[in-house]
Amino acid sequence: MQNATLRPAFLGAMLATLSAQAGAAGFYLQETSATGLGRAFAAENAVGDNAAILARNPAGSALFDSMSLSGGLLYVDPEIDAEGDVSLLVPGGPTITMQDSASDYATSAFVPNGYLALPLDDHWSAGLGLYTNFGLETDFDDDFLTTHIANQTELLTVNFAPSIAYKVNEHLSVGLAAKVLYAEGSILSSIPEDLFLAPQLGGQRLLDLEGDAWDFSWSIGALWQPTEVTRVGISYHAEQSPELDGKIKSDLLPDLANGGVLSNVGGDLTLDLPDTLELGVYHRMNGNWAILLGAMWTDWEDFQALEANIPSQASAPGGAMYNPLLLREENFQSGWRYSLGTEYYAGDLTLRAGYAYDEGAARDGLNERHSEEAGLPVTWRSLSIPDTDRQWLTFGATYALSDQFSVDGSVAYLWGDGETIQEYTDQPLPTYFDGETTTTKAWLFGVSLNYTF
Repeated sequence: MQNATLRPAFLGAMLATLSAQAGAAGFYLQETSATGLGRAFAAENAVGDNAAILARNPAGSALFDSMSLSGGLLYVDPEIDAEGDVSLLVPGGPTITMQDSASDYATSAFVPNGYLALPLDDHWSAGLGLYTNFGLETDFDDDFLTTHIANQTELLTVNFAPSIAYKVNEHLSVGLAAKVLYAEGSILSSIPEDLFLAPQLGGQRLLDLEGDAWDFSWSIGALWQPTEVTRVGISYHAEQSPELDGKIKSDLLPDLANGGVLSNVGGDLTLDLPDTLELGVYHRMNGNWAILLGAMWTDWEDFQALEANIPSQASAPGGAMYNPLLLREENFQSGWRYSLGTEYYAGDLTLRAGYAYDEGAARDGLNERHSEEAGLPVTWRSLSIPDTDRQWLTFGATYALSDQFSVDGSVAYLWGDGETIQEYTDQPLPTYFDGETTTTKAWLFGVSLNYTF
């Protein structure tokens, strides 16, 4: 079979956990704390009202005079709908075009997080963060006419981040963190159950894959407090490149080394996850009000393509088709996220609100090479990653139950414009999707508990 057989099957397979299409550019997740959600994560690397700052800035532990704990849970409820014309290009015969749609195919999920900040002496402090930065999960109905282009994808990612910070003086602190990433993924891509032109193939698996990986990276940050009421944070998180190792099964793809079809053979895929640079400014205007500004740059330029390898096939005749196997060209573009927040302090109660504009990573326009091969317009944007620019509107509150213990609650609404999506595959029957996303939105809810010893 041609390489194009696997391209759609792997599409987005190893990308992450949470319906990132509605949540952030590409599949980057902002959702590191309930407190930050209430202010649209504006100046999240500078505020430091609890230990959750450690997800954004390893220098954050220097802000605490005693041990501080923070833990919470966010619930992400996205909705992505798509519809369009599906054309079955019968070789030597007519083109059959039908309209089909996929409703609410991004899955809801819970996102936990936990943090510890620990002062060691007047200058040194340590921290530990547990959170996720990348996520994607989609699940199309088995009778959707393009399940061989996009079906079920899921991957869980977790960052374990121990850190150390040094307080240079009363104005400046710096910090460094080691980031240990664990990723676990699965994918099922299959022939549509109602593919009436080839009923004998209905429901058969193109690809059934499970895999996991560990990877190591780092982050660095600084906090500068020029006045008692102003704090500036800057932080950089280095790129991560987990190589996901797993098992591949298929009802259709040939095992060139052993005969038959692929059955529990090893495969791997490397993800080029982006580095980020974040700037945050927190300013308390008077005794009750504060304003927060944030900007984050995400370097998606290295995420150009998905390529897999099946080592057991390398020495078999024709094995070069699997090593490497070009699954899909993504050609992501780097972009910015801008955020604005405000907080109002009323004794034991803090109220907050925020707005953010998040640039999508998927490129507009056509993949010229793939379009030329297909003889049809094919967009960079896909059903599995229908990424678009999105806006956030958020609200939240913190209530101090005592001098040591507080609770946070927050809610956010995200929305983006519909986007044109045109995709093509030539296996097992040349199929072309020409449509758009009609809905891209999400509700997010968060709660967390904070305790200072």
